Amino acid sequence: MYESDADTIVAPATPMSLRAPLAIIRLSGPAVTSILDTHLRLRGDHQLKPWTLVYADWVDAAGIVDDVTCVTYPAERSYTGQSMAEIFCHGNPLFVETILTNCQVAGARLAKPGEFSLRALLNGKMDLVQVEAVHELVQAKTRYHADLVRRQARGPLAQFAKQSVEEILQIQAHLEASIDYGEEDVDAMAQHLLLERLARVAESLRQVLLSAPFVRGMKRGFRVLLTGAPNAGKSTLFNRILGNERAIVSEIAGTTRDFINEEIELKGLPVVLIDTAGVRETDDPIEQLGIGKILQLLEDVDLILYLNDASQPREPYVELQAMPSEKWLTVWTKTDLEPNVATVGIGVHPHDEAGYQHLIDEIVLRLSAPMQGQAVWVTNQRQADLLTAAEALVLQAKDDFAAGFGEEIVSTALNHVRTLLGEITGETTVEDVLDRMFSNFCLGK
Repeated sequence: MYESDADTIVAPATPMSLRAPLAIIRLSGPAVTSILDTHLRLRGDHQLKPWTLVYADWVDAAGIVDDVTCVTYPAERSYTGQSMAEIFCHGNPLFVETILTNCQVAGARLAKPGEFSLRALLNGKMDLVQVEAVHELVQAKTRYHADLVRRQARGPLAQFAKQSVEEILQIQAHLEASIDYGEEDVDAMAQHLLLERLARVAESLRQVLLSAPFVRGMKRGFRVLLTGAPNAGKSTLFNRILGNERAIVSEIAGTTRDFINEEIELKGLPVVLIDTAGVRETDDPIEQLGIGKILQLLEDVDLILYLNDASQPREPYVELQAMPSEKWLTVWTKTDLEPNVATVGIGVHPHDEAGYQHLIDEIVLRLSAPMQGQAVWVTNQRQADLLTAAEALVLQAKDDFAAGFGEEIVSTALNHVRTLLGEITGETTVEDVLDRMFSNFCLGK
């Protein structure tokens, strides 16, 4: 897919479709210096030095293209691990396109998507988790999400993957000793201890995977569904959370006949708030259709707020009661009409700011529950898929070992686990269990 990293690449780092005040063009590769020597005419006493912003004219055969600033980075201290330059010109697409063309004529080629980060990976400047974090940071919807990605780039998942590989290598070393030196006086680890270690590895993988639903919610928006009987106050609460009159509010039951979706940020979490029609027994085919859709939605949302009119309380409908308790919350509405409502759930009414804030806090708490106490987390589906596959293989290896399958079969499965964990960081290797074994055992005595 990607060509040799011996090529020099060039690309705009800012959108070309906008006539912005400034645009940035990036260069990376061995021809950076010669390209700048050809096209950069320094102003005054400016000299081209690493990490120093200089003022210059960008020139070609037709004359001055634009006045620019430029900064260069030596390979050992650059983003890609190669000689790099960043050129800052005016944001007119004409200037950007001309500079890109000049660079290509002088020996560069247009970079493919993500190629600067790929070179950073290949040259050991970043691991794959950090490379992904660059993309995730650009895509982050909220500051909370950006902070999560930024902390991920500092290495918790990569470090976890490496520590897990180390633990598996230790287990394999004992298995290999049992295979190759079983007739010698080798103190191979007792079977129950190996099983315990495999169980701990699987559990540690499972714990990290608990963060996956939260990360999916951060990307698509956490889906919070308002449901309940007609005229329970769903649209009123919907508008209150949004801060505007998005839904029609009426004393007439059944005003809302379809879903209304709106995106909002609640304490750093992106939320898709869904107002729905009231759920009740009805002969109206249109209303029945809407209620059927609501019941289908229950499985697909992250949190369900069941609004119950405190002045006319009702039992939650059967489909809702069948859901896990952590997935739904009773919200008592119109508590100004009936202040002695049951204590299970949260009470609100139009003039109750404290109750409203309590509800918002509870929504955020429930949505962020998977991240409570998490020191390691995933930030995308690729990472989650690799950890899921690794966990399944470790559990299978544990079951096989307990059932008396040979050490070779178990060790082969663990090789696959190490490959999967290595794919997380881009450092996959399946090598030298023997080296590890010799470092842990003194076989010569």
